[in-house]
Amino acid sequence: MKRFKNFIVIFLTVVLIFGATISGLAQDYPTKPINFLIPFGAGGSADIMGRTLANATKKYLGQPIVPINRPGAGGGIMYTALKNSKPDGYTVGWNSTSVLTATNIGNVPFTYQAFEHVCRIGYTAMPIAVRADSPWKSFNDLEDYARRNPGKIKVGNAGTGSATHLTAVIMEKKAGLQVIHVPLGAGRRVPSLLGGEVEVICVPLPEIAPQVKAGSARILAMPTEKRDPSFPDVPTFKEQGYDIVIELFRGISVPKGTPSNVLRILEDAFRKGSQDASFRRVAEENGFNIDFKGRIDFERYLAEQDKLIADGMKLGGLVE
Repeated sequence: MKRFKNFIVIFLTVVLIFGATISGLAQDYPTKPINFLIPFGAGGSADIMGRTLANATKKYLGQPIVPINRPGAGGGIMYTALKNSKPDGYTVGWNSTSVLTATNIGNVPFTYQAFEHVCRIGYTAMPIAVRADSPWKSFNDLEDYARRNPGKIKVGNAGTGSATHLTAVIMEKKAGLQVIHVPLGAGRRVPSLLGGEVEVICVPLPEIAPQVKAGSARILAMPTEKRDPSFPDVPTFKEQGYDIVIELFRGISVPKGTPSNVLRILEDAFRKGSQDASFRRVAEENGFNIDFKGRIDFERYLAEQDKLIADGMKLGGLVE
């Protein structure tokens, strides 16, 4: 009995020491550079906005934030790396709707709940776009052509199971069309459209906005609840009779088990970074809508979006 009591005392002492050590580390956080994992390749909207946010936020943390591109498997490579990282706040992930598409389609053997979700930074539309010299001036024009020519229109996306692929699949099914879906990767969508490899792309707005403003591309429809303030003349799918609403959100997630003190520090820093003039300027230029949600609101939002994504994948036959 005495030995058991001694064991309990020793065990509790170790737990208290360990807890105090972790607490001390959290209070001192951060003391070194922070790795900022980006789920897609260089040059795409995820990379542009992520790097800008990292640069805007580092001064609020007092340490460098180092962007690292980890593309592949529709975001699955990055999310796997993030999940397997030490939960100490020195590896953060620039998440997006891909945290829901990659997990729902089975690219990874876990769900979005495998992480601590720090905050949502904002969202952007994933419009349907064509070249400026295309004969299709509206989505109805495209729809009419597709009905008369089933299987002839090629629609580019970031990859099978990606948010852009899912949006295009839902468009196809809701409108009763037959198109060819072409997985191009994030960096190739716009060049492939402009070069004639595909006739249509579904693409995050920041990636196509410069081409639209330069007069080389045209947006036909926005899959958002309301018209995007950057392009107020472009109608939504809902305005054109199709209940298609999918937002491409972007936010910050970290490995499960990250100390609460660290989560609070990161949430506060990225909130300030999202309001920094440098980030706001790039966001406005690229059609990214800053709409910050803290940890509690972001978790609630993720649960709602996860259901939408799961239902959409079933509608498109991507999962059983």
